[in-house]
Amino acid sequence: MISKIRHVLWRILGIDYGQALKIHDYVFLKKDKYTVKGIGTYDNGALVFRWTKSLLKIGKYCSIANNVRFLMDEAYHNNSSITSYPLAHNLLTEKETLNLNQTFKQKEGICIGNDVWIGMNSIIMPNVKIGNGVTIAANSVVTKSFPDYCVIGGIPAKVLHLKYNDQQIKNLNEISWWNWDQSKLKDNIKQFYDLDIDAFIEKHLH
Repeated sequence: MISKIRHVLWRILGIDYGQALKIHDYVFLKKDKYTVKGIGTYDNGALVFRWTKSLLKIGKYCSIANNVRFLMDEAYHNNSSITSYPLAHNLLTEKETLNLNQTFKQKEGICIGNDVWIGMNSIIMPNVKIGNGVTIAANSVVTKSFPDYCVIGGIPAKVLHLKYNDQQIKNLNEISWWNWDQSKLKDNIKQFYDLDIDAFIEKHLH
């Protein structure tokens, strides 16, 4: 409904909403056709910038805040040792580009684990892998991969602290509560709030 209202208002103002998005080279995460999201994952207006069909894979039960930006590839800026300008892709036809002897290789794709929280205005760069249970502080720029259950933040982002010790992290990954069916989650939901981490692990680790 909100999207339809937005389209009508932009049309009244004489603006083609779809064309406006194309001009900016981004699409809302909800509409990105090359994104795969797990059950329970939601976003509040995240954006995907892409110039390739590289995969954005997001796990289950992730929380993605407003204006989070996923940069899916390098837009061919690092193909040349002489210039950062994507000469071939801007000056040649697609056929001419394909006929070039040079193979265009670049960083592409992003993989986000399960139960990840990405704070407002954060930017996730291409070729990044984020582990399960990671929290990304608002306004962070994530330029490299990070392991499970850490809190990261900054420009560029770095580990601020680990949420749990190594054994607890191993146990949580073994429990993998995000793979429970909906009925089991509902039956045990109170424990996510009433139990501490060790009690939760003791109850559910088999």
